Amino acid sequence: MGLTIADTYYLKAKAASGYDWDEVCESLNYALSYNENHCAALCLLGKVYARNLNQYSEAFDCFDRVIAIDTYNIDVYPLYAKYLIWADENEKAFRLIEFALSIKGIDKAQLYCISAYALETNGNYKVALQHLKEAKRLTYNNDYMFYIVDEENRIKKKLKLDKSKAQKKKLSTKKRKKKNK
Repeated sequence: MGLTIADTYYLKAKAASGYDWDEVCESLNYALSYNENHCAALCLLGKVYARNLNQYSEAFDCFDRVIAIDTYNIDVYPLYAKYLIWADENEKAFRLIEFALSIKGIDKAQLYCISAYALETNGNYKVALQHLKEAKRLTYNNDYMFYIVDEENRIKKKLKLDKSKAQKKKLSTKKRKKKNK
């Protein structure tokens, strides 16, 4: 068994991503011309649409095609969920993550981390911290553990900001009540 031509062009596109966008686009076009249902190439194309061009509907079309081709493709769900959050479609992201958690072999720690990100964007910091705790329990990689700890620290700082805002608000209402008496 060897690599197909589509695989070869996909790997060229993946290697060039981040520094040579001409190569990425050309290689992705070749990969998809050899196999229009190449899931990895479609995922990378969706990532380019979302991250680099802010064309979320095109990105979502790519991700939907991957899911239609292979419902159990473990690479598409974290990408799709993250970009749904970027597009302010958190409810759809939560439903996608909920389904993805049932897929064997998927990185559950990554999915919990992404759901924490969605919860954070909604301002649900305490629940986000619970999801990060679950992500820490499910990770088996020191580098990813450090990443999760950094995410936790950022969210804890936001919680402190919210508490200080609430305290200031409480103090200002007490002062107003004293003035009115």
